[in-house]
Amino acid sequence: MRGRILIIRLSSIGDVILSSVLIRLLKRRFSDIGIDFAVAEPFSDIIRYNPNISHIFEYNKTISIKDNSYKFKEFLKIKNISGYDYIIDLQRNIRSMFLRRSTTGKVLKINKNRIKKLALVYFKIKPGKVKQIPDQYCLAVKKLNLNDDGLGLELWLPEEMRAEYYPPFEKKSNNNSTKYIGVAPGAHFATKRLPAEKFVEVIHILKKRLDAKFAFFGGVADRKICGDIILKSGIDAEDYSGSASIVETARNIDKCNILLTNDTGVMHIAAARQVPVVAIFGSTVPDFGFAPYRVKRKIIEMDLPCKPCSHIGKNRCPKGHFNCMNKISSLEIVNTAIELIK
Repeated sequence: MRGRILIIRLSSIGDVILSSVLIRLLKRRFSDIGIDFAVAEPFSDIIRYNPNISHIFEYNKTISIKDNSYKFKEFLKIKNISGYDYIIDLQRNIRSMFLRRSTTGKVLKINKNRIKKLALVYFKIKPGKVKQIPDQYCLAVKKLNLNDDGLGLELWLPEEMRAEYYPPFEKKSNNNSTKYIGVAPGAHFATKRLPAEKFVEVIHILKKRLDAKFAFFGGVADRKICGDIILKSGIDAEDYSGSASIVETARNIDKCNILLTNDTGVMHIAAARQVPVVAIFGSTVPDFGFAPYRVKRKIIEMDLPCKPCSHIGKNRCPKGHFNCMNKISSLEIVNTAIELIK
């Protein structure tokens, strides 16, 4: 097939990274096609250096479709979003609908499995065998007959846009006696965050058992929690939280032997860079398909009758006890991390 394909995935960090498998498989299946990608401006660096992408359309989400239809139509006109063989909508919301209706082409849409999500959240009905999100993205284009290559996620750095590089990256062995442990203690919703005092306990025990250095990661909203944990732990850590650059975050995560993280976007950055992950799930569950994808990993979570209470997290525990995080053992996290490092 010769022609053009438009992929729409506007947000967020994890979701855009998880689309990298589909991008690669499309290019391998149809080497002559041009693949364009529509993404919200804050997340464009995730795919900016991906050599399989022809053009990136950076969408400004502050443009209101309802109140600013003229500006929205001007955006579509200026960006020349038109004339595709296929439009693959991985977002499926009001904005992606306007984007795909603004051009021509056969539309392929992801099945967001809303009924299964609701059944899991409200009735705790397990969905059976879980397809992870990259596999669900590929299922949306089943008619294109893509072949799974068994490889993982991609997040390219500028210096890697040369022929000798091809993700997923082989993690370079760090044979130094000193290990680098990455820590990502933040998350947008409170019920997805392991309490800071537990991270402090984990760090204290790890310092006793390993010759380790620590590096902290997160967005602007995570600066305080990272700073508090570093202060209370009494460690001299490298603090990369608050970085506005996804590329710099990925470059610094590369230093780590392992990442301890909540269910958040940084987890997927580490997976794309093939850094082993200890993923801590609180109010959410891997059954939603967002577990670290095709990377060395260990998942820690509590099996509770009230889980999950949401598929994206909440600002507070609906039950008031927050047992999904409070009952996780700091020692279990330590032992799991050491096992994965070894």
